[in-house]
Amino acid sequence: MSHKPPRHPGFKAAPQSKGSDDLTITCNDEPITILLVDDDDDCRMLIRDAISECKVSNDVHEARNGREALDFLLRRGAFANAPRPGLVYLDIEMPGLDGQSVLREIKNDPALCDIPVVMMTGVADEGQMAQAARNGANSYTLKPASAEQFLRTVLASTTYWLTIHQYPTHHLPAVACRR
Repeated sequence: MSHKPPRHPGFKAAPQSKGSDDLTITCNDEPITILLVDDDDDCRMLIRDAISECKVSNDVHEARNGREALDFLLRRGAFANAPRPGLVYLDIEMPGLDGQSVLREIKNDPALCDIPVVMMTGVADEGQMAQAARNGANSYTLKPASAEQFLRTVLASTTYWLTIHQYPTHHLPAVACRR
């Protein structure tokens, strides 16, 4: 089953609960789900913790490899009831189905191609960067060695793709924009 994004959502950051400083980024009052795809447990934990440190409390789901990511995205098997992500963080180097292959699958599927995919990887290789761009990556981000820089990178990526970037098929209405 494919889920089409709403045509004119109101993107907003809503308080998670009274008295909490955490925000849930929503689209048409529905929380936007984030999918982390990385074979390294520690890297997934760091990204998840960075999102939490940024006071973003959206649901974060994890896939340990490329095959599991596609099962989640295509709602197959154990992931039949998985939510449709509004943002995917995708590693490149994974056993079996690598990140570049997963990226191609996402961007070639009409039901998934509008989901922003941030390649978050330790691979600082210009060839991999060029290939990711050809495959349709929305962003290529290196995993910084510094915890502070890592936090800033995840915060900037999450904020940009969930609240700032606008899409032809789902964006703020014209009345909310300044001309």
